[in-house]
Order: sequence, then structure tokens, then C-alpha cells
Amino acid sequence: MKFLTILQSIVVVCLSITTQAQSPIVLDQIIAVIGDEMIKQSDIDNQAIQMKQFGAKDNDIKPCKIFEDMLFQKLLVHQSKLDSIQVSDSEIDAEINRRIEMFIGEAGSLQKLETFYGKTELEIKTEWRPLIKEQILAQRVQSSLTGKIEVSPNEIRKYFLGLNPDSIPTIPLQYEYAQIVIKPTLTDTEEAEIKKKLEEIRQRAIKGENFSKLAVLYSDDTESAKMGGLLGDYVSRGELVPEFAAAAFRLKEGEISRIVKTNYGYHIIQMIELKGEKVKLKHILLRPKPSMATIQNTGKKADSVYALLRDTLKFERAALLYSSDEKTKYNGGKYINPYTNSSKFEVQMIEPTILHTIKNLQPGQITEPILTYDETGMQVYKIFKLISITPEHKATLLDDYQTIKEKALQEKKQKAIAQWIANKQETTYISIPNSKYSNCAFKYNWKK
Repeated sequence: MKFLTILQSIVVVCLSITTQAQSPIVLDQIIAVIGDEMIKQSDIDNQAIQMKQFGAKDNDIKPCKIFEDMLFQKLLVHQSKLDSIQVSDSEIDAEINRRIEMFIGEAGSLQKLETFYGKTELEIKTEWRPLIKEQILAQRVQSSLTGKIEVSPNEIRKYFLGLNPDSIPTIPLQYEYAQIVIKPTLTDTEEAEIKKKLEEIRQRAIKGENFSKLAVLYSDDTESAKMGGLLGDYVSRGELVPEFAAAAFRLKEGEISRIVKTNYGYHIIQMIELKGEKVKLKHILLRPKPSMATIQNTGKKADSVYALLRDTLKFERAALLYSSDEKTKYNGGKYINPYTNSSKFEVQMIEPTILHTIKNLQPGQITEPILTYDETGMQVYKIFKLISITPEHKATLLDDYQTIKEKALQEKKQKAIAQWIANKQETTYISIPNSKYSNCAFKYNWKK
């Protein structure tokens, strides 16, 4: 405690400048201490910079909100140390690479990203490393606190009926749509060529060439290729597609599989380590690259399906008979929102190309076949049907049950977090020195 008191007093780093006024310049400042974790003013400033990078306006950047989020994260990190939670270097590397790719997508190029930060890619990654590690640790602790919380139908109804009329959420404009996906079928020659190429790579690995280097050179899975083909840290059988999992879990450590075919393409897998029911794996993926003739033949098939739809064939029946998308073909082609588990999508949740395709349709209308890409990166033809348009409206329990459920669940989780914070205050040193942040209107009670 004495150390923390001394630490709090050293909150201003001054730069000596020989001027008439001899005024100190504040370079950084400790604005909170939680356990042995600190929050500095520069942490707030850096977070604001990143928010601007993603297009946030100055009015949307609220220092008090950023500060409270950091208070919560630091408390979670402090708890992770008490619980001896570990995070591997490979997990940190994977998350750093994912974010770099995301930022490059926003900035336009790596060079623009480096110019924005005034640092090289290596310097950016080095600076982010401890921050990413903290975030992963915090997420794991938070998941242990709220991951198993659920709400019953009675709790959902009680939550909605207890809302003030002014607090009932407004549901934005939503679209509901279905799709038929016509995927190219490789010719025997095309399939033989891709298998031959992958088998050559496999033999090189078996004869001693470094599997990681081969993954970097040849794998079409660009994310894992950056890490030598490594698929994260440890994965369970349920996290892998069935064909991939069946082959992977039969391997011994160091062994390389035969060629495995999945919806994503053709793989060879190397077992790195087996730990209980989880495995650490590397893989090399070659995605099918259909010839122009094959794509044209697929287009003709899509045109034929479209002609049947214009005649008498029902869209739901056509999806079952002709669609290559296993996720939607048995559901009449209806696309399910992975974030809400409903069939309705707000505008910002729809891919721009799909939105552009369906927004001018009337409910019940279908599009002509469109050449686009599926989730594996393969060129496919898609036919869309607009099922419904729901105008902006005040939520009702009947029409917007899933939305109300999510909000009721969120409130229950927030109550659990608030109680956890209150309990941790009894055993954790939390100090917010007198500053502009001590007067913030917090969601949770951080001051005893």
C-alpha cells in the first residue's frame, strides 16, 4: 500500500525546458491503479486514436467511457493473474496478425498503416503485444463470469413489461432474404491437377522439408500461412469441419495426413501436439480454381434454375434441389443472422454487394443469377429472394422476441458484472486519484 501511495505521487513526467516561465510539460499521467495494474492517460489517448482510425467522430469518442472500459479490463487482468490463467504466444501472434489485416483493410495498404502510426509493422506489433495479451486474458475471465448466463422466457417477458415506454428500443429497417448458391463442379482433370500439386507438396514435407515454410509458400489459407500453417493454439474436434477433424485426430505427433477434401478445398494436415481432447495442428490448403469454361457452365446451370423459378418451381424447392449451401438449402434458402440467430438483418449487417442486389426488390421478387464469392473464397453464382422488409419501429415482444431476449440477457450479465465488481472491491486495491475522471458518471460503482 505504501508503494502504491508513492507510485500515485509520481504521476507527472516533466521535460526540462530552459524558458523564462520554466513550465513543466506533462508527458503522461497515472490516472488509476487496480491491484498492481495501472492506467495512464496515454492509454486513453491511444484508444481514442484507434477509434478515429475506424471512422469514429469526435463526438462519439467519450473519454469517461474509454476509461471505465479500461478499469474493467484491468480488474479482469488482475483476476487472471490470481487465477493463473495463461495465454500462448501463438494465440497472441494470431490475434495481432488478424488485427493488422483488419487495419490494413481500413487504411488501404500496409504503407498507409505505417504512415498513420509513424512506425514500422514490426514496431506496431511489438507495441501491441502486451495490449493484445491483456485483452485475451480479460476476455477469458469475463467469459467465465457471464458465459453460462441465460434468460428464461419468463425473465424476457418480465424485462420487457418492466421497460419504461421511452426505453423500448427502436428496431431499425431490416431485410429478410433467401439464397440459392450454385457452386462450380471441378472437372476430373481439374481435380486431378490440384491433388497432384498438393501431393507433391506433401511428399516434400515427408522427405524433410520444413512444413511451415511450405505453408507460407503454397497455402491458400493466408491467415494460417503467416504462422507456418498453424491453426491457432489448441482446437477441439467441434471447432473443425467433420472431414478435417476425422483425419486430424487419427494422426500421431509429427505425422502428416493424406489429402483431405472439405468445402474449403484440399488439405494436408500435420499433427503438432495432442493434449487431451484438443490438438495443435498445421495445415496447407489448396483451394479449387475452376477454369473459365467450368465457371461458364456453372452460369448456364444457374440460368436454368432461374428459368424454372420464373416458371412454376418454388424457391424453397429449388434451394433444396440445386443449392450448394448446406447451411441454407434445408431451410428454404433462408439466410440466418449469425449474430442474432434470427432471419432478419439490419442494413449494416448485410454485405454491400448483397444489399445492393436486394434493396430495390419487392418482397417475393427474385434476382437473376449473380457471379460472386462464397465464404470459402470460391467464385459461385447466387440467386436471391427478398422475403420481407420490416420498417423501423418500436420493438414488440411478438415481432422482435430475439432482440428483446438479447437485451434482457445483456442486462442480466451487467448485473452479474456489477455484483462481481462490488465483491472484488472488498479484496482489491482500486484508486482513482482526484482528476477529471473521478467525476465521470460510471455504469458501475468504482468508488467505495
